[in-house]
Amino acid sequence: MTMEWSHIAETEAGPMVSRPLVPERFGDMEAVFGERGVARRCFCMHWRRPDGGYPDERDNRDRYFDVVADGPPPGLLGYVDDEPLGWVQVGPRAVFPTLDRSRLLKRVDDEEVWSINCFVVKAGNRRKGIGAGLLDAAIAYARASGAMTLEAYPVDGYRSSAVDLFTGTMRMFEDQGFVEVLRRNDSRPIVRLTF
Repeated sequence: MTMEWSHIAETEAGPMVSRPLVPERFGDMEAVFGERGVARRCFCMHWRRPDGGYPDERDNRDRYFDVVADGPPPGLLGYVDDEPLGWVQVGPRAVFPTLDRSRLLKRVDDEEVWSINCFVVKAGNRRKGIGAGLLDAAIAYARASGAMTLEAYPVDGYRSSAVDLFTGTMRMFEDQGFVEVLRRNDSRPIVRLTF
């Protein structure tokens, strides 16, 4: 997908334009993640962690910059009035090996699916529909990239902490037509949308 691809979604904050994360926009991702907190420490590397962990002591921010520089774009940034307000990670499930090591999120079948597994909304901008707008954009992006099935892992019900919300809520996905295909515990379903 090219740097020029974009998608517009309406949010309570205003029209949000989502664009692929490319090296030239990496500073915008850092602005969304903020200076501290879980998102800043993880930098979306949790789902990409190889079996046995990382072999070096590099910062996840630097690791993720390498992912972005190597391409293809690993997700989308959402902008309202040119201010970066949100992030969604979306791509082929095969690039997220942590999913297969999870007892809750391991593969349902052998279908080649794309995965949506992380949302980050910039502090001060939550509860304005940014996440829903990012989901709308991720669906369009996956479809334009040739995905046939899109999979996600929202929280449904009890949340042990705010970290659970990084994967989105069940309602967000249901509103977009995703259907539950498997649930291995009470609060973490696997949902899919087939194009």
